[in-house]
Amino acid sequence: MVSDPKPALGVIRINLSKGMDIYILNFNGELSPSLSSSSTLLWIYFLVALGVALQVGAANWDIIWHGVVNVESFFTPPHTVLYSGVGLSLIATVAGIVISIKQKSSLKNSFAIFHKIPHPLKLIALGCLVELFSGQFDNWWHTNFGFDGLLSPPHLMLISGMLLSIIGALIGTHLFESCRKFKIMSEMICYGILWLIAINFVFMFTLPFSEGQYFDFNPSPTAALILGSTLPSIFTAIIFYSLQNLKFPFRMTVVTATLMVIQSSATITSNNYFVGLLPLYLLNILIPITLDVISIFTQSNYKVSVKSNKDHKRIVFSVAISFFFVTFYFPWSVNMFKSFFGIDLVTFESVLIFEQLLWKFIIPILMPVSFMSAFLGLLIWKKLYECSKLSNIFKVVVE
Repeated sequence: MVSDPKPALGVIRINLSKGMDIYILNFNGELSPSLSSSSTLLWIYFLVALGVALQVGAANWDIIWHGVVNVESFFTPPHTVLYSGVGLSLIATVAGIVISIKQKSSLKNSFAIFHKIPHPLKLIALGCLVELFSGQFDNWWHTNFGFDGLLSPPHLMLISGMLLSIIGALIGTHLFESCRKFKIMSEMICYGILWLIAINFVFMFTLPFSEGQYFDFNPSPTAALILGSTLPSIFTAIIFYSLQNLKFPFRMTVVTATLMVIQSSATITSNNYFVGLLPLYLLNILIPITLDVISIFTQSNYKVSVKSNKDHKRIVFSVAISFFFVTFYFPWSVNMFKSFFGIDLVTFESVLIFEQLLWKFIIPILMPVSFMSAFLGLLIWKKLYECSKLSNIFKVVVE
């Protein structure tokens, strides 16, 4: 361990040489931000996350909007909210880059300045550029091909940009050590948004809503059944396993609440068909609250804490919450499977779809498959995370 003899504004710069977390610290040390600039960048990452939340919420609202209003136009209220989110993320990113460059006033050439911009901001900037291009692409697509379905090249590009941006915001938030309370809260919110985007990525390839005016990108019912039965639970388990190290007692509750606020605002309360389901949907929050209470009890109770393995508890909590993805992601979750079972009902009849699937598919088949998928997915994730070759690749990226 070597301390910089001339730390910037009282910030000790530490260089370490081994391990993934050490490289993260080294990466953070290379930036040498002052305490005030750290706070500013932390707010930048939070605003980016807020912009991405607006985007993914508006994307869900857009599906509902087309079902209710059936307007084949680029200029709709959901699109306005969506690209307002893109604008917020872009403005925040530009501000963050300007702040970072001003910190490096001693750097002379443009390449050196670019090299010293925090890597999370570079990732976010790439995501914003992809989102901006997807907007122009979507407008061109509407003009030339009319109405497009859920899965289309512009939409796939848009959600890819969202994914890049929220991963950048999450990494950037994770790297800071100052402003601990705000940092932890922002990180949990980023996890919730990442969770929703990951599941929406699955929906693009599983929901039967992709028949456009000229192109039909609807998935195979069998492929939708397989992907829909496995990937949502795997992604959910991985995200909740990753956040268990956060030093906040109700971390699972905050992350789930983030997803539920976006999902309920965009999908449940945005129309007359589902608004009556809001009280039932809000009951979902009892699941993470219960798991958090159990986690707190096992940590505070010495006998239970000694007997239980910490990593085993993380796996149990992560797999347990993935059991309930059908209700967390309602109504989209049940619509993934309706084509395979020949259910000819529209999205706004999702309660009837749920009733038809509950006893013949969800309980006897989907829940066991989800359990096994989440468990096996976590085991594979842990192996990849511990792989030294992948760790070395990560070090090269963040160094």
